[in-house]
Amino acid sequence: MIVPVDGSHDSWKAFDVALALARAVDGQVEVVEIVSDQSDASLALKTMHERVAETDTTGIDVTTSVEVTGNDVVSALVAVFDRHEGSTFVMGSHGRGRSAALIGSVTDELLRTTYGPMVVVGPDAAVPDFTGPVVVTVDGSALSESAVSLAAAWSIELGSAVWIVQVLEPNLRLPPDVSEAVYTSRLAHRLTALTNRPVQTEVLHGRDPVDAVNTFAASVGASLIVAGTHGRTGAARLTMGSTVAGFVKHGPCPVLLIRPPHFPS
Repeated sequence: MIVPVDGSHDSWKAFDVALALARAVDGQVEVVEIVSDQSDASLALKTMHERVAETDTTGIDVTTSVEVTGNDVVSALVAVFDRHEGSTFVMGSHGRGRSAALIGSVTDELLRTTYGPMVVVGPDAAVPDFTGPVVVTVDGSALSESAVSLAAAWSIELGSAVWIVQVLEPNLRLPPDVSEAVYTSRLAHRLTALTNRPVQTEVLHGRDPVDAVNTFAASVGASLIVAGTHGRTGAARLTMGSTVAGFVKHGPCPVLLIRPPHFPS
């Protein structure tokens, strides 16, 4: 796991999440800070070492690094990512200074470059122990379904259950011979056949899918909410109140984002 920090509480909360995740999957954590001037590097590294020392990292290989760059934060983070094949960014949704819009420009550009997956830790997210289920939301689109396989893969790694969740309008009328759960059941059946693991489904009702999914995730003690973000609007749209932004901003747990490469920019 790669955790970008900038000294803010939210960025270091992501470090706590990464540690919990590393414990669950026997992973490693690298904490990285981007500075614009070489003269800031020593102090940044010292501060990082002090913060890491305050945390129980028993059994986890934690490394720290400082990258010096001009204004191109994304390129510096991608360079770190490229040095750690198969790694995952775990980052706070907000920072301070030029990192304050992580959920917008930086997250969007990282997804465009690496395609994810990326774990984003919102302000209301608890630090899970990753024993709870993984909740993935679907809406009938290929984009949402692209997140289902990712949710399954992570649930296998974590040894946890998967919930496939769809939100329908409260007054939606379906033909008498059509079950409202037919779509989620079909996805669950397909996923069970592929993974040989049980998959649970739930059809929620509400005009606000964000509230419905977040409430459900809290009720089942979810470790992660999994969602796909479109390459064209991408995570930049998260700053404009999209559904995925609501999962991040108000969700009870971290959000696992993916931007499938086959969705055009």
